[in-house]
Amino acid sequence: MDDETRYSMLPQVAKAWNFPLFEAITGRRSRRFGFGMELSHGPFTYKSDKQPMPLSEAETAMLVAAATGVTGAILCEGEFQGGMVKSVGRPHPSAVGSHRTELFFTNDDGVFLFRGTEQKMTKMKEYETVNDRDKILDFYRKHTVRLSDKRLDLPRKTPGLFHHNLWVTNKPGSTLFMPVTDISKDLIRLMINMCDPRGGRYIDGGGYYIVDERKGMRAAGCEKWAAKGVLDKNKPLPLGALEKIIVSWLCAEGAMMGTLMQLAMAAMGMGGWMHGGFTPLVVMGGTPVCKGLGFRFVQGKDEPLPNAVGLDGYFEGFCPPYFKTMADAVDAAVKDMGESLDEWERRGMVLPHTITNAEFQKGVPGVSEEGVACVKDICTYIYETYGKFPAFNDTMHLLYFIQAHHLDLEFYDKYFKKGAYLQTHVDHFNDWHAGTNIKYRTK
Repeated sequence: MDDETRYSMLPQVAKAWNFPLFEAITGRRSRRFGFGMELSHGPFTYKSDKQPMPLSEAETAMLVAAATGVTGAILCEGEFQGGMVKSVGRPHPSAVGSHRTELFFTNDDGVFLFRGTEQKMTKMKEYETVNDRDKILDFYRKHTVRLSDKRLDLPRKTPGLFHHNLWVTNKPGSTLFMPVTDISKDLIRLMINMCDPRGGRYIDGGGYYIVDERKGMRAAGCEKWAAKGVLDKNKPLPLGALEKIIVSWLCAEGAMMGTLMQLAMAAMGMGGWMHGGFTPLVVMGGTPVCKGLGFRFVQGKDEPLPNAVGLDGYFEGFCPPYFKTMADAVDAAVKDMGESLDEWERRGMVLPHTITNAEFQKGVPGVSEEGVACVKDICTYIYETYGKFPAFNDTMHLLYFIQAHHLDLEFYDKYFKKGAYLQTHVDHFNDWHAGTNIKYRTK
């Protein structure tokens, strides 16, 4: 990239980068009406006279970076949280620093996956200088893979899309972002934290005794570990409650990504909004009539609907069929929990502390062999009893759509009072698409 085309030198990037935070927060709105759209019913009937205009690569890259880019090293200060230092800082927080949410998106050119979790940090604070902003486009180009050359196969009818969103969602010119979260890996790691006497961060004394409330509160494959004193029978923890913890933690990541993208949209002058008006089973591809994102599904025992476990080769759950057994999945999920910080640095990662790795390592609990063996037995019980992992929840979750498009301000001028959009929306085409001859007056 030469000096004239460097991303960091684009004036519109600098303008969006320096947009006031609280102006973006207070100016955030759902702005749904974009180029080429039509409302044929209700009080706001209108047909845009403008052709749909896709987001540029530069616009898409900035939204992706706002959602799930690399920001540098995480601090990981605390008494027992040392293991989380082996993670990468991102705009949104993640339980135990695992980052098991990947960002899919679709536009007129196809379906894509931004494999942001492959990125490595390069320094303590990733964006220290103006020139560092070139990484926005560099990371986007390096880690975005095309899954299809056609826009997402999403039927324009219920149950794929809820009826009130048929007129606007996934329309030509729009970019539809879909954060998908895997809860299987972190459920395994949470069990280590709740059951392992050595690695447990949330226990005092023996580990929690995991029981199955759907099977009369019987032990979930962990009786012998209570007999050995690894688990405490006086501390029963139902499977459903355990899974609820990890679902509530991890599924917040998609909402945080959406919020950050909406703030970036305000700074850039983009239209768009976040919503849940769709059926995830259809979108991920769990029905015969819709390929969707093409996820693999398995059918659990006595379950009415199939369970999405991953996208082969790209984003795979920590469970069969991607692992031969749940014991193998547990080994993979806890591998880096016992990895040394020296090895982490040798792989090119940045650590934030000024003390030696040996000093820091003293505060990292690690895991014990008996704790891992106990968790393997619990996970094996879940899979053999229910034919899936987790027991009561889907492996993969898609809860939110975040759509971005170019806003037709003439619609808002006709129906809404001053303040319905920001000055960045007025300036957008002059800033981001010079030469298009699209100009807007200020209402």
